[in-house]
Amino acid sequence: MNIEQKIQKELEERLDALEENEYDDWLDEIDGTVKIGNLEYATSVVLKNTDPTAYRCGFSDYQDSMSETIEEDIRQELEDSDLPFGCPECIPQGVVGF
Repeated sequence: MNIEQKIQKELEERLDALEENEYDDWLDEIDGTVKIGNLEYATSVVLKNTDPTAYRCGFSDYQDSMSETIEEDIRQELEDSDLPFGCPECIPQGVVGF
């Protein structure tokens, strides 16, 4: 497995690990609350309960939007690591001192 495949695998794992509550927090932060009469509800709760399909599509879009940021984080972690390319398997055979 080359380094790009390792990055892609890590990216997929991190995207799968994104929780709905992270999306809910983001949605509530950008859209605030929904007021119905004298009552206020979190936008995420209203969307999830009134249009679950739109909620799931929005969550999928959220995951896609996070993809670039997460990939940049992974690449930065690899650059900051002490090992070449961030993994022991990437050290050339016979190289001493790593």
